[in-house]
Amino acid sequence: MCGIFGFVGRRTRAESIDLGVAIQSMHHRGPDDNGTYFGVSQFDPDVACAFAHTRLSIIDLSAAGHQPLTTADGRYTIVYNGEVYNFLELRRELENAGELFRSKCDTEVILKAYARWGCDCVNRLRGMFAFAIWDEVNGTLFLARDRFGIKPLYYVHSQNGLAFASELRCLLATGISPREASPIGLFCYLNDGAVYDPLTILKSTYALLPSHTLTSTRGAQPLLKRYWTPPAVVRERNITEDIAAEILRPVLRDAVRRHLVADVPIGVFLSGGVDSSALVALAAREMGDHLHTFTLTFAETEYDEGAFASTVAGQFHTNHHQVQLSASDALGQFDNIIASLDQPSADGVNTYFVAQAARHAGLVVALSGLGGDEVFAGYQNFLAFGALLKLGGFAPAGLAGTGLLALDQIRRLPVRVSKFASILGRADSPASVYHVLRSVFPDSDVRRFVKSADDATGACFVQALAPAYAVGDAVNMFSALELANYMRNTLLRDSDVMGMAHSLEIRVPLIDNDLTEDVLSFPGALKTAAGTSKRLLRKAAGMTDEARVKKGFLLPLSRWFRNEWRDRVEGLLRDLGRHEILGGDVTAPVWHSFLRSGEPILVSRVWCLAALSGWSATNRVALT
Repeated sequence: MCGIFGFVGRRTRAESIDLGVAIQSMHHRGPDDNGTYFGVSQFDPDVACAFAHTRLSIIDLSAAGHQPLTTADGRYTIVYNGEVYNFLELRRELENAGELFRSKCDTEVILKAYARWGCDCVNRLRGMFAFAIWDEVNGTLFLARDRFGIKPLYYVHSQNGLAFASELRCLLATGISPREASPIGLFCYLNDGAVYDPLTILKSTYALLPSHTLTSTRGAQPLLKRYWTPPAVVRERNITEDIAAEILRPVLRDAVRRHLVADVPIGVFLSGGVDSSALVALAAREMGDHLHTFTLTFAETEYDEGAFASTVAGQFHTNHHQVQLSASDALGQFDNIIASLDQPSADGVNTYFVAQAARHAGLVVALSGLGGDEVFAGYQNFLAFGALLKLGGFAPAGLAGTGLLALDQIRRLPVRVSKFASILGRADSPASVYHVLRSVFPDSDVRRFVKSADDATGACFVQALAPAYAVGDAVNMFSALELANYMRNTLLRDSDVMGMAHSLEIRVPLIDNDLTEDVLSFPGALKTAAGTSKRLLRKAAGMTDEARVKKGFLLPLSRWFRNEWRDRVEGLLRDLGRHEILGGDVTAPVWHSFLRSGEPILVSRVWCLAALSGWSATNRVALT
């Protein structure tokens, strides 16, 4: 895991960028080493490239893994963040074709793959990655991001050229991005609790979409190209659960085994739920009693699942670490949590603390069960989605605007009921139903919050992973929507920045390329049959069924907001109300609704606003 930054364009602009500032802003992403590169295009001496890199050493800890890395002939230079899990196979293929290697790291494999196969090299990569390659002969910059967006990559294009970085904070620190919020990005954030790619919270700054490449020659207008969509293969609908598990078992084991490759200590985040327990079961088979596991526990017993995690750890003889987190200890990290946000988020606090515990214990890499719910249909919305589509399809057009469900009445209803009412009136597509289900604040509220919002601003931001893939299968359709939206823009983004806040690489085997393609090919009904959560994953991992219902890895934020964290949260909400972009006092009603009710969505709404306030102040970004 690393931090990357670069600029390709006018030589005078490239020379003016302080690469030391870029390195310092990304030090947390790579504290082990750093490097810079400056090159001039052979085609046009007025065009130059400036790269900066910070390294977290994981594979080949020697100086041979130093970046930026340049080919022996000096033509191609790479900066890279991520892990490619099939790099050994690719290396052998390249060696058989006559390539010679100076290191044992995957960085050199990607560089030589590009030199030999060009842009098509990305189709061969299995893993998580964001990288940039400069061609000094042609003055061309090539960017690529992994299939699901596990690793971030942001860019800015201007008349001077194109800049990119792993984090927005690096683009701010180097003066590339303006310290001004994007109104449409702000609308999306309040709507969904995260800004959805390709938007960002900053003006004129974009995220390279997952499964995409970007090519810019001598700093010119970038060319974007999608290189992957899930294959539209659906297995026969009468396939049995046992056969499906037998098909998945070797793929699942291979995915976990590949994610364990590292030259540094490695462990697993263990919550006691199905996803993390499956990872422990499979990882322990590969590592024996060398495997470390980490669990957060709480004095608030309704949130604490330490006993379940301990049982799993004992069963597989791991080196288990349980760290109890109190409200007061968490409060002491409040400012660091806010400072760790690269973009504001209504989530992510839990990952901050478990990553901190793993790093303090000496780990550099941790496996997370993230994605298990989204791929294996792990919660109730997978069952509800199909019913809501059918119900919405029969609802009279514009029902939400009638006297029965007037907009002002909807606002006064409990959140779950108001969402249901909204779906009745706008279920014109699967994406719009999904949008309502996943929204933090409804469109109507955000239009009142953001003064610059108009009807166009409230357009649905939902991205489709592969629209034709899951036609007629509501479960797989919901999986595709989750993978392309909530998982990508909230879970993966928060996992990356909160892990990197502690210089910890977090890997996600359950969204391995090959595994995900296989699971999505099975009929959705197979994944939700028998009423047992993620039975297919349990069977494929060799786990026994269990009756208990997993609550999900949650912090006691509802209690903390009312008690130990109250002064800090209320202060951030008051500060937010002073920003000109917001119309009127939007924070007080949200806070009072939270204090009156225990609905989980109201906790998200409070933190959504508080995180925005703290993020804008920390990064000196104007919300105007």
